[in-house]
Amino acid sequence: MKSARATTDQRRDPTRSRLIVGVDLGTSHTVVAACPLPIPGATAASPEVFAIPQLVTAQEAEPRPLLPSCLYAPLGDEPHADRWGTLPWLVGEHARRRGREVPGRAVTSAKSWLTHAAADRTAAILPWGIDPGEEVPRISPVGASARVLEHVRLAWNAEHPHHPLERQQVILTVPASFDPIARELTLRAAAQAGLDVRLLEEPQAAFYDYLARHGTATLDALARERGAASVLVCDVGGGTTDLTLIRAVVDAEGALDLQRVAVGRHLLLGGDNMDLALAHHVERRLVPEGQHLDPRRFAALVLACRNAKEQLLDPGGPPTTRIAIAGAGSALVGSTFSAEVTRGEVGEIVLEGFFPAIARDAEPARVRGGLVAFGLPYERDPAITRHLASFFARHAAALRQPAGASSAETTGLDGTGPDALLLNGGVFHGARLAHRLVETVSSWSPAPLELLPAQDPELAVARGAVAYGLALAGHGTTIGGGAPSAFYIALDAGAARGARRLLCAVPRGAKEGELFVASRHPLALRMGEPVRFEVFSGDSAIPHAPGAIVTLDAAALETGQFAALPPVTMEFATEANATELAVHLEGELTPLGTLELACVAAGSTASPGAARQRFRLAFDLRGAPASTPPPPAASPASDAEPTSRDRRPSVAPRALHHHLNEAVAALDLVFGKGRADAKPRDTKDLWRTLEKLLGDRSEWTTETARALFDALAPNARARRRSPDHERVFWMLAGFCLRPGFGEPRDPRRIALLVPTFAEGLAFPSEARGWQQFFIAWRRVVGGLEERTQTAIRDKLDPFLAPAESKLKKPKGFAPLAHDELLELASWLER
Repeated sequence: MKSARATTDQRRDPTRSRLIVGVDLGTSHTVVAACPLPIPGATAASPEVFAIPQLVTAQEAEPRPLLPSCLYAPLGDEPHADRWGTLPWLVGEHARRRGREVPGRAVTSAKSWLTHAAADRTAAILPWGIDPGEEVPRISPVGASARVLEHVRLAWNAEHPHHPLERQQVILTVPASFDPIARELTLRAAAQAGLDVRLLEEPQAAFYDYLARHGTATLDALARERGAASVLVCDVGGGTTDLTLIRAVVDAEGALDLQRVAVGRHLLLGGDNMDLALAHHVERRLVPEGQHLDPRRFAALVLACRNAKEQLLDPGGPPTTRIAIAGAGSALVGSTFSAEVTRGEVGEIVLEGFFPAIARDAEPARVRGGLVAFGLPYERDPAITRHLASFFARHAAALRQPAGASSAETTGLDGTGPDALLLNGGVFHGARLAHRLVETVSSWSPAPLELLPAQDPELAVARGAVAYGLALAGHGTTIGGGAPSAFYIALDAGAARGARRLLCAVPRGAKEGELFVASRHPLALRMGEPVRFEVFSGDSAIPHAPGAIVTLDAAALETGQFAALPPVTMEFATEANATELAVHLEGELTPLGTLELACVAAGSTASPGAARQRFRLAFDLRGAPASTPPPPAASPASDAEPTSRDRRPSVAPRALHHHLNEAVAALDLVFGKGRADAKPRDTKDLWRTLEKLLGDRSEWTTETARALFDALAPNARARRRSPDHERVFWMLAGFCLRPGFGEPRDPRRIALLVPTFAEGLAFPSEARGWQQFFIAWRRVVGGLEERTQTAIRDKLDPFLAPAESKLKKPKGFAPLAHDELLELASWLER
């Protein structure tokens, strides 16, 4: 395979045209392809894959077409010869190999974390599941993605000194199902790596690669024969399954028109899940019944099962292979766990578990998925074929009716199945998996299924990104379709049990760069106060125009017609110090592929070219639980003119008490840096002081309570000053942070509180202290992750077990207040 190195002439002449570079930042591997941007009138060259230099051992480097998207932090005395970055993170094949041997120092599947709305994707949370006390470098999902891209940039620039990557036209691919937040985070990662990129959906990239290699003759013939043809692009990678429907029709002028009509929802389901299923199967042979490997050894087993799967699904592979991992003790002298796995076993687990032959009307089963234990919200049903069937059921109307057509206009498609299928992703290197999927999809329709040829599925996306760049320059066919989803702003909270209203901000099918004014009547924006909007996406077959108000109910959420996105939060200020401003809501799908929402002052758009007073709305990326209904952000004005009693609706302000500063000062007197004027009585009377200032605690707003917690949390160690300090601290912390979720910054607050549970009490003989300790944790338990609730339950179990139990009680943890302990345990629902 040729490498996309610049020619001698290009290296000597940096004035030659820029290169188009496609970068497939994959969950498992990253691939780069490139070709020169042709001059007008010239024929475009074919994309060539760039072999990325990387460490393959600690001291040896080689250029390879696949760069494992794996990070590894070497031990302090571990030798390495990395020339493409700085410590602590190595990237590439050597990083992947060492990560298998020392999984606690490796980061994999960082791309999948970019979609995890319940996590702070900008915080250093990876490697996942590492004890907070371990001295292991940590990095955010955005930072990990940036580190892979930085390696690509540095390696490329070393090979192309006159064509640095940051000066080329770079197309970076993302899953079609990436929501606007994941796309924005991907752009942020690219910017951190020093790259200015344009985004392209991965299934479309694979389809562009097919078009570049095989042209449109097959699709043209299908469309003419059947009136229209639908193409399913099924991309199954290491961590995701990405589905896209493309409709091919012959227009009035006889030309083939390609439109992307639907994309699947984000499915964290791919080769990783298959590896985990094998690992659970093999684990039962390695340890006694009822026992499990510790997290590190289980991670090593997953990696070993990945190798075994690839070997045994290879037509030329062995009939059996042995899996071995280190047992307890030193990696050099400890025992070894091993088990033999056969090709038949792997086929049964992977084929029947992930590609079962199912009927067209099958729906995904609601069962618990194993990879949830790895921290990512993987799919509950691992059967990819069932997700395919559900996808077709939801988008049958899109197949029958072209975008923009009236209800009377149809293409003749019956929506039962695709006319053509394009498979992509490393999973389909297993010929048995590809054959099973083709066999199943073919059974859904009486018409023959055309399997489009795919070459090098792991390389197709990067090559297709280059083909897309060439098509934009007029050298190839482009795919239309616009935004696959519409975007909506919640106008009111509705009743949590009932329906709420959504305002369409950007319609489905919106073209890049097209600006929409969503609010027909002005909203009143409160200045100088944080505000919050609840945002949803939807792919309903019924088109909604910008400004349309639609109803969201529980059924629409459950069926996937609408999906909640992280909220939009912002604080606005004007130079004139106005307290309220009349605004319109604008929405746009940017040319980069991200969603932008803004409030524009009413009247400031009246004259073309005039300066606009515009406030861009930013998504809250800190991991607020998407399932928690927030307070209303705005309501539409009525059609009638507002009167003194019917004012323009306003964005809800943060309800902070006007005596809050005095309350914070009272907290600081007790828990702040030791002060000479602080008296013992101030601690005991703190509750009474706060209620004098703020009113009865039952009337405190969420915003006021959280503000008190924010003032208290940095001084958590001050609780150790006396039994009264400790008791009052837990009374306040639990009350002000209850129920542990519901406000955008709550996950960050919970993260500050979690480590204090393991510390227990500084005054363990005080029963009242234990009582408030357990009450506090009971109050915030709803905001705790599954692993945190499990850790708490593990610590409480010895004190709940029968007297004859052999459970050992943890040292330094001797709780009193048994009734409150028992009640806390009963609240650990996860």
